[in-house]
Amino acid sequence: MANSEAIEKLKAVMEESGKSVEDIFNEMDTDGDGLVNGPELFKGVKKLIGQTLSPDQISMMIMAIDTNEDNRIGLPELQKALS
Repeated sequence: MANSEAIEKLKAVMEESGKSVEDIFNEMDTDGDGLVNGPELFKGVKKLIGQTLSPDQISMMIMAIDTNEDNRIGLPELQKALS
């Protein structure tokens, strides 16, 4: 699955469930530090869209969304990706 496909599926989950970007983000940010790291994204994508991505796919997805290049996804970055 390509990064854009995973992002599109997250958008579809939001629409179907009525969840906001903040809701999706908070479900993925399991340690509550305000950032989503690779393991959190892996688990979140699996939980939300029901598909398992490879570590390379997770890394590529983070690189595509992570605009400040800290290798983690912040809420503003996810909002931009899902808008």
